[in-house]
Amino acid sequence: MKFLLALFMCIALLFGKDTSPSILILNEYDSSIGEIQLSEYFPNKNFIDGEDTSPFLSSLDSMYNPASGRMSLIRSMGEDFDVDYVLFHQIINDSSRFMLEGQMFNTKSGGLIHRRIVDITNYYKGQMNELKLWIGDVFKEIDKDWIDYRKLILFNDPEDIVQDKTPQGAMARSFMVPGWGQFYSDEYNAGVMFSGLEATLLSTVLLSYLSYNKSVKGLKKYTKLYEESSEQIEFDEYKSRAESEWDKHKIYNSAMIYAGITAGSIWVVNGIHAYIVGPRPKKDIIQKWDITSPNSN
Repeated sequence: MKFLLALFMCIALLFGKDTSPSILILNEYDSSIGEIQLSEYFPNKNFIDGEDTSPFLSSLDSMYNPASGRMSLIRSMGEDFDVDYVLFHQIINDSSRFMLEGQMFNTKSGGLIHRRIVDITNYYKGQMNELKLWIGDVFKEIDKDWIDYRKLILFNDPEDIVQDKTPQGAMARSFMVPGWGQFYSDEYNAGVMFSGLEATLLSTVLLSYLSYNKSVKGLKKYTKLYEESSEQIEFDEYKSRAESEWDKHKIYNSAMIYAGITAGSIWVVNGIHAYIVGPRPKKDIIQKWDITSPNSN
């Protein structure tokens, strides 16, 4: 019995049909990313290179039913190239970022079975790495080194990140000199506003103090003359001038107090604002990598 079972297994191995899926690869790149031999990374897959990507360049989202919008085309390609799947990739560069869109179709049904859009910061050999990650995820054959490479390039250890500018640095500067923290954070309009307000208020405090001090001296002077005068005309004149200086000293004293309180309050607000708008690490390194489910309606 064991002999027959072993013989049957040998025959199955010798004459059994190769179940390795065949995949037609269509690549559309707007810049050269070098030659990628996918068979090196996925040796158990039968990749066939295609050339004509034009039928896939129109947006899937513009179709009434993205899942079946290219059904007849995919079935026809399956027959022409004798493949099980069609895998289309498009990479578009945008300054320091790039977008990778991947679409996978089943040639038997002609339907879209996987779709992924990655919008990510560009990194060294990043386009090749993201392409391998996408195909690896489709076939559940992701190499951990590909994931680690992305993390190594894009995500530094937080303890190793040295920030040239920090919110704390911005706040400290604004508490020393109003508006400095905003200029430090490239918030020029806010910097001009706070520095201008503080300059105006502090000038008001200084002028009020000088006027207050002058009025106090005048009050003392005319009070003394009033007390020493012996003639009615001089008596009335010094009294009137002393009362005028008294009123002025009260006005300047109030102006100095309120301007000082306002200047101090705005100074504190200026420091808090500098912390809020202070420079922070970028948070848009990578966008969510979820698979987009095709519309089945």
